[in-house]
Amino acid sequence: MKRLFPLFLAFLFLLPGLQPASAGKRKWSRTNPEINLSHVFLGEINRRGKPTGFHSRPGGKDPKTARVTRIMSPPNKAKVYTANVIIWDKRAKKWKRKFSSFFPDNMRRKEVIEAILHAYRHRRKKSAQPWRGPSGHGFFIQGYVTKRGGINTAFPVYVKD
Repeated sequence: MKRLFPLFLAFLFLLPGLQPASAGKRKWSRTNPEINLSHVFLGEINRRGKPTGFHSRPGGKDPKTARVTRIMSPPNKAKVYTANVIIWDKRAKKWKRKFSSFFPDNMRRKEVIEAILHAYRHRRKKSAQPWRGPSGHGFFIQGYVTKRGGINTAFPVYVKD
């Protein structure tokens, strides 16, 4: 029994991280500036009912809330690619389609977050919307900042080789 207790505590600690974005609240990073992680990694349905986001699939795996349905542009030299995707709308109870660009599948979640922050900190025009900066991995990242200064979206810019 004593051996199971630490495992039980670990399970309770990890359980909140398993909640899907469709549960309602957005999940933001604890970085400066903060990043809308739900948007980048899971996809969202905006206030107008349109699918948005879903730009990263670490390990090439889809989350429960979104799926790649067709690769439109194969990975370029930097391994960035584009695809048609579907994102689950829990209010409408249906999948909604959109187009998206993707970070390389071999980039871990932490690496994507670091690349977004690097691009934002090295962006060309400090007050421009959208902003654009180098990822540090051979491609540019473009994004938008909220009125309070958080990065609401950031996606890799696909350039055909």
